[in-house]
Amino acid sequence: MYLLKKILLLIIGIQTLVSFQLLAIKHWNLEEEFEKLSKNFTFSTAPKIETPYLTFYTSLHQKIKLFPQKTFQQRYLTLNTNTLKNTIRYNIESYSKKLLGIRYVWGATGPNKFDCSGFTQKVYSAVGLKIPRNSKAQARVGKYVTYENLKRGDMVFFSTNRAKKGIVTHVGIYLQDGKFIHASSGSKKVVITDFKKKKYYKQHFLWGRRIITSRQVKKLLTIAS
Repeated sequence: MYLLKKILLLIIGIQTLVSFQLLAIKHWNLEEEFEKLSKNFTFSTAPKIETPYLTFYTSLHQKIKLFPQKTFQQRYLTLNTNTLKNTIRYNIESYSKKLLGIRYVWGATGPNKFDCSGFTQKVYSAVGLKIPRNSKAQARVGKYVTYENLKRGDMVFFSTNRAKKGIVTHVGIYLQDGKFIHASSGSKKVVITDFKKKKYYKQHFLWGRRIITSRQVKKLLTIAS
């Protein structure tokens, strides 16, 4: 009986030590060490001890096995979400620039002529994103973005009608470094404009809209997986 108690206490001591190690490793995110421990610390058969300790062992063993898997899944999802978002942004810029110089015509949706919202709709459609046809409707989709927080691929909206101040009348796509691309009625074609050089657009800027969000991309990844 005395020997059995000694063995029992030794087993409990070892498992308690391991549990503290796991908590410490998880707390400091030492995943490589955790994986080593999870490979080395395995039982071929569960020790035959009383039910509470058997439950403790089973729970601990499951956590050892599942933690690396969950960590990998979270990293995979985060990594692929960011990668896909960046890829979409790159494709938007790349495709929109291919349309530079195409003639502006009010009400046109391409492929050889565009108005401002026809242009944005065409570009987003080319990368698999659906948006409404006119600029007012486009200004209501996605996430609201201020000028200071614009990212490549965001839509940018303007109020260019003096008689209707504050009303959306023009739309483009933000690129980088204070530049955006749009089908311009003034230039009569698709052009790239610099906010810094043409202050008119900065003065008439309303807001941006972001439809390339983590939530949408995660839905795509979940469906794909």
